[in-house]
Amino acid sequence: MKRSKRASAFPEIPAMFINTWENLDEPYGVKDLQSQFVYANQAYSRLLDLPVGFDITGRYDSELPAPTSDFAAEFQAHDRLVETLQKRKSSLEIHEFGHEKRLSAYFFDKIPFYDDDNNVIGTIFHGRLAEHLSLRFYSTECKPESIILTAPDGIFTDKEWNLIFLLRQRHSLRECSAILSINLSAISARLGRIYDKIGVRNVNALVEYVRVNNWHTYVPRSFITKRHIILLR
Repeated sequence: MKRSKRASAFPEIPAMFINTWENLDEPYGVKDLQSQFVYANQAYSRLLDLPVGFDITGRYDSELPAPTSDFAAEFQAHDRLVETLQKRKSSLEIHEFGHEKRLSAYFFDKIPFYDDDNNVIGTIFHGRLAEHLSLRFYSTECKPESIILTAPDGIFTDKEWNLIFLLRQRHSLRECSAILSINLSAISARLGRIYDKIGVRNVNALVEYVRVNNWHTYVPRSFITKRHIILLR
């Protein structure tokens, strides 16, 4: 897709908006009715880890050198929804964000952008970190109200947390072996180390220990599926 020269025809964004957005540490930006970027602040560039000096103006999401480019069609559908309904619509975005490409979750709010004649000419977007998510966005295990994306305690390694999560989902050791692509003896050895750390001797006691310590809402990042979800509100 070729870059459009359309950007120059878009009304100039008031300087007070630009000055405000540039001094904020949360992503802000503006798109036109074709979902081409008119403006995005430095916080958005950092979130997507765009190259220094990269000119986002006039580009589509699919043209950005970022993992989110694969979701351009979903982002455009979100833009059209906001323009049609002329009201705010928010989405949940779980992607590899930032320079470290860490899987993180952000809420993105989009609102209509109007010209002086009160015509919708695009959308304004704002991103904010989502530290707690409804578990229904991820798993069939719907008892907890939310999930946490950061490991709650340093007692277990990432690999041990992966196994604990699967055992909480009531997978057998053989199923854990298949899902994690390691042999059954390695699974048993890993489980033994987990038991030794907290002084339990069976899976039920392990699951209860995790629940009592309020670690049951943690989902390892390796199990979070990248996705774009428009929230119903």
